Amino acid sequence: MRTILFLPLFIFLLYSCRKEKSGSLEDAFILSLKENNFDVLKTYLPDMEFYKSLGSKMPRQNDEGIKKFLEDNNQKLKEAWQNTIFNVASKKIDMSNVRIKEVFFYDPFPQDETSEAMVINYEYNGKTWDDLQFIVGRRAGRVYLLVIPHATRAFSMADPELRASNEARAWIEMQKPEFNKKLGKLTDNVIKAVKENNAGVFSQMILYRGADESRKWKTAVNMKDSLEREQANEFMQKVANAVASCTEQEAGTYRTERESEGLWIILPVRCGNRFIQFTYLWVNSQYLLGDVSVIEV
Repeated sequence: MRTILFLPLFIFLLYSCRKEKSGSLEDAFILSLKENNFDVLKTYLPDMEFYKSLGSKMPRQNDEGIKKFLEDNNQKLKEAWQNTIFNVASKKIDMSNVRIKEVFFYDPFPQDETSEAMVINYEYNGKTWDDLQFIVGRRAGRVYLLVIPHATRAFSMADPELRASNEARAWIEMQKPEFNKKLGKLTDNVIKAVKENNAGVFSQMILYRGADESRKWKTAVNMKDSLEREQANEFMQKVANAVASCTEQEAGTYRTERESEGLWIILPVRCGNRFIQFTYLWVNSQYLLGDVSVIEV
């Protein structure tokens, strides 16, 4: 009877162990570092099935050539992983205390149908960080690790502002079908507030650009502060000058620019014989206006 009971228990424990090792990519990556074992990631590495699923997007080769390509690529992944291991060891990070909090998938590569970015938020010693970043491919319900782009930054814990996560959220927002309409409506509201000289409404849609580095480009202005109120009024006048002759406007196609502050969204709006560029930054789950510029045509 004891033997009969032991067998199901053994199978359950074996299954549980395999389940831990074959979970999500983020869990497997943490486990690989914890065990100092790159092979934990084996099921997430690009293989023949992944390569062939890309069809004409990849150079046509025979199976031997594809195998060599994959071996070289996976060796580069292992070298990047080893750089991460070095960071973990040199900083004496206890991987058993690393907790995954949130994972973002987003696509900053509009010309590349194969790859997308992945940012992992993790908690360590009560603080949250997002310096664990991958380029991945998702096919048929599987996630493949393609590149570890910033391996030397992984677990550096140097950016408490979580700029990578904010950029990820901005990209995710942009990929929503209603984004263009939403950005156009926001711009219409900015113009409406300016033409009505409504500083209270206008101030809720603009970034703080003052001398306080802890808030600059990170929050909206505070109209209760006299200096910030003055800056907001000056900025509103700048926008008013730009849109002064606009009776009708037509929004164009936005573009993006990455700067140290984050991911800027630039929306050109045609107004008569000029284009007005409205420049927004994703802050605290909303886009806030950071600048305007005028291009005469």
